[in-house]
Amino acid sequence: DLAVLMYTSGTTGLPKGVVYRQGDMLGLLMRAMGLAIAQPDEIYYTCLPLFHANALFVTTLSVLGRAGSLAMGRRFSASRFWDEVRSYKATTFNLLGAMIPILLKQPEKADDKEHRVRRIITSACPSELWEKFEQRFGVEIWEAYGAVDSGGGIIMNTGNAPKGSIGKPLGIKAKVIKENGEEAKPREVGELCIYLGKGSGRQVEYYRDERATERKVREGWLYTGDYVYRDERGFYYFVGRDTEKVRRRGEMVSTYEVEQEILKHPLVQECAVYAVPSELGEDEIMASIVLVEGKELKPEELINFLKERL
Repeated sequence: DLAVLMYTSGTTGLPKGVVYRQGDMLGLLMRAMGLAIAQPDEIYYTCLPLFHANALFVTTLSVLGRAGSLAMGRRFSASRFWDEVRSYKATTFNLLGAMIPILLKQPEKADDKEHRVRRIITSACPSELWEKFEQRFGVEIWEAYGAVDSGGGIIMNTGNAPKGSIGKPLGIKAKVIKENGEEAKPREVGELCIYLGKGSGRQVEYYRDERATERKVREGWLYTGDYVYRDERGFYYFVGRDTEKVRRRGEMVSTYEVEQEILKHPLVQECAVYAVPSELGEDEIMASIVLVEGKELKPEELINFLKERL
């Protein structure tokens, strides 16, 4: 029987409902994740929405399955984040990568390290901010990769891989495929594919969308739509989604990479990069930017900052 419907973000059109059925691998996966990330005496904090897998699966269900405690904030506030963590006496939490630079750009405080948190889990943590975040706030970062429609496939760096890496697959078979269908060599970027096999209980099903289901899994391999590369030791590194590309004057540009460079400007708190129609055909690149509160930045100043970076 259908047990859970979790919707994708809709980056390739309307959001699709991912089906989890009674008796599939979800319950076992949440239990295993709880054992990996939480102790029974943990107080796990989240301020993220429960209609996303990050907060519902990774935090809530895994912690409850481990008999830990859950502290829930109403929303993410950069200025109040650590105060709320302290007020709940939280011992760990999960951050999305975009939250890392936002928190780092808050004014430094004498009590930045005065909390009970020693280890956190992040997703898409910018590699150049990894150590800065650990040192400023006195925490250890574990990096994890997963998706609501990845068939339970998880890749994780529990401190056993280089900083900036998402680690190695946990109990799954994976490969990196280039656009020509060939398997990528070390350091070559390609699409992450996860082997589901037959009868494993880790099939992916989209609600009332057989065509999307058939496109997602081919010959037992799930095509994630996420682009990665592996180093010579087999550690994986996240590059971006296949939908995060803009075709500009014959070249494919990763909007994720452009965003990461813009976020390096000290006055930029958040940004989103996306395609807009070009008078020359194909696309031009547009960025929407939120500045650090109380700061001003002229467009030409940002352009000059990016000239040596893009």
